[in-house]
Amino acid sequence: MRQGEVMLLEIPSSTEYVSIACHAIEGIARRMTFTANEVEDIKLAVGEACTNAVKHGPALEESPNVEIKCSVHPDGLTVEIRNSTIGRVHPHIPTKLDASHESGRGLYMMRKLVDEVDMKWEHCSATVKLFKKLTATAA
Repeated sequence: MRQGEVMLLEIPSSTEYVSIACHAIEGIARRMTFTANEVEDIKLAVGEACTNAVKHGPALEESPNVEIKCSVHPDGLTVEIRNSTIGRVHPHIPTKLDASHESGRGLYMMRKLVDEVDMKWEHCSATVKLFKKLTATAA
């Protein structure tokens, strides 16, 4: 992908398809000048976001797809993961890791793996936006 290009991918809302999204984003990140470790960080963050979208979104029968949008920028890579939230309550999003609770670890990991994480909860959908900057040595 070249700067400014956008890739759209929809996967069924099922954990067995998360790896497809991860591999697609990995391929794009490898074509950029990210280091091998940065590519793995991006891949892991995308996997966490997609898994959360599947786990916390409606059942497959109610909302069949998770949407992934990947955009190449001069300074990095943006990946947006969107799922339906029909009939779902806005989750509590912890601001720090609480070892006594299992929930919230995925968001904590995403924040450690990429440079920016933004979550939008709208009327019928939730979107997690991940941004990984190209390092000065890689750019």
